Amino acid sequence: MSTDYIYEQQITIPEDCQLILEDKTITVSGPKGSLARTFPEPQTTIRLEDKELIVTTNIKRKKARALVGTVVAHVRNMFIGVQHGYKYEMKIVYSHFPITIEVQDKEVIIKNFIGERGLRRARVIGDVSIETTEDEVIISGIDIEHVSQTAANIQLATKIRDKDRRVFLDGIYVIRKTKGESVKSIV
Repeated sequence: MSTDYIYEQQITIPEDCQLILEDKTITVSGPKGSLARTFPEPQTTIRLEDKELIVTTNIKRKKARALVGTVVAHVRNMFIGVQHGYKYEMKIVYSHFPITIEVQDKEVIIKNFIGERGLRRARVIGDVSIETTEDEVIISGIDIEHVSQTAANIQLATKIRDKDRRVFLDGIYVIRKTKGESVKSIV
């Protein structure tokens, strides 16, 4: 294998974060906690030099270059997560039947959705904290994938089938995503 790298990207390690590289497993520690992730792609090479993480490939294909960018993006998300965390705010929307929500262990239980007697359940992924108010659900954690997948599971649990979605707007929807200090509003 030659050392002539065709494509490389680097990311600077922030001052308040520590990065440990073992084979293709990256562990990032910061003020909010620690995250670890393995990148098993054989097309990429990951190395640590000074205060920079460098990801390279020596394959000319577009997919190999895309993998380099993917690894860098995941590590950047890990840095943001351990420094500031992620928070998704969801709005409970109903027109007639008030929806109630309970969090039990690793499950969110949705009661009285469009007047149904049965319960709807959504799985909580990973180590996230969920706060509920009368009309909001706030999901927060340090791993963006766990926070966003939990929000998606809650939103999918209240998806209405076999009715006109333009008329039946009841559900629980993501209205705001916060990472670090920046806010991205959906509405």
